[in-house]
Amino acid sequence: MKTNHLFLAMLTGSLIAGCAKEQHTDPAKLKDDAAVAATDVSIKANVPITQTIIVKAGQTYDGGGNTIIASGMGDGSQAENQKPIFRLENGAVLKNVKIGAPGCDGVHVYGNATLENVQWLDVGEDAMTLKSKGTVTLTNCVAQQAYDKILQINADGTIILNNFRATTFGKVLRTNGSGQYAVTVTINGGTFSGGTNIVRTESVNLRVRYRNITTSNVSKLWEVPNASQVSTY
Repeated sequence: MKTNHLFLAMLTGSLIAGCAKEQHTDPAKLKDDAAVAATDVSIKANVPITQTIIVKAGQTYDGGGNTIIASGMGDGSQAENQKPIFRLENGAVLKNVKIGAPGCDGVHVYGNATLENVQWLDVGEDAMTLKSKGTVTLTNCVAQQAYDKILQINADGTIILNNFRATTFGKVLRTNGSGQYAVTVTINGGTFSGGTNIVRTESVNLRVRYRNITTSNVSKLWEVPNASQVSTY
């Protein structure tokens, strides 16, 4: 019995030593570990760009929490003709990304789109512009330091804001000039502080539905042609 115990102890020791040796000397495994670390989306970083990132129809861009920093695409002022950081084509999804200064012309949306956990750290000309008819859903998004508009609407559409947070802004949503766009705005939860209007429009065809919002230091929540265009739900 003692002999068997001694044999098992020697065998176990040999196996442990062998495993330890393999872990320290296998270069392939070390290389694999390095590759995983390099692509781990939990590692946050600044990502420099010099041209618009296009998210094609039906595709998803997951930024992994990284911050996009643009160069040579605009200064983030109210000057026209700045380039967008992202262009979302019909059915595209943008998620888990921060847009740093300069914000340039933010995100251009062509058709339907979903934005989740997108943060504009310093809004440029606009944070997002609806360029063609579609439904855009923004969930858990944050926009800061918008000198003028956050969401610019240049087409008919539906805008859904779920738990949206805006701080220091002119208007959260603004339709383009006197255009009579047919727009439905639904706000389901949100915090709005330090601004002029949540919605401003000249369109009699725009409707706002809202609930569960918190506001502070906002001059006039709704700047619309008729008070009946705004309701709770």
